[in-house]
Amino acid sequence: MMNCPDCGTSLDETPVGQPCPTCGGERRNAVVYAEAALGATCTFNASASIGYNPQRPWQQKWRDVISGLHALQATYQQSDLNNEVVRRQVEGFFKDCCELADWLQEQASKPQAMSYLKSDPALKLCDGMTQTTKHHTRKSRNRNPDPITVRIARVHGGQGVRAEIEWSTPSGSTGTEDALDLAQRCRTAWERFFQLHGLTP
Repeated sequence: MMNCPDCGTSLDETPVGQPCPTCGGERRNAVVYAEAALGATCTFNASASIGYNPQRPWQQKWRDVISGLHALQATYQQSDLNNEVVRRQVEGFFKDCCELADWLQEQASKPQAMSYLKSDPALKLCDGMTQTTKHHTRKSRNRNPDPITVRIARVHGGQGVRAEIEWSTPSGSTGTEDALDLAQRCRTAWERFFQLHGLTP
């Protein structure tokens, strides 16, 4: 089976020498099932190297988002975990999720991704957490007079690990969110954007 190592698209029907129809990558990855090889010999030795498309398709960042979400889901199944590990995991997910807007703008020519990030209710909190983590303190400015400060307020252990998020604005709005619930809503928001703009993740 032949596929594109950059975006995962099957290349079985794409002639050798032609780029990937999804992301334009020129590399190919062959997948060989071990059972077939083991039928002929008792040893199976393989070595391979994987190359990355220098254009770095936006799907690469989307895979980071999905991987971070799966890790967070697994964390919530733990009975106990170091709170700093959970904090870094939550902040890392929202950072990747926020950065996806830049990748869509640059690599998929979708400048609408940035305004979508700042207008969708879930993604607005995602951006708020990323900016709060990056800058520590958010201040009112001419272009953003009422910025959202979003931070992890506490990590709960015991019957499943859970991270609680608090947010607030200078105008007085406040709220709390469960980190995993917000992460899942962010994923759904980006999936809506893909459908709206005919993008294949």
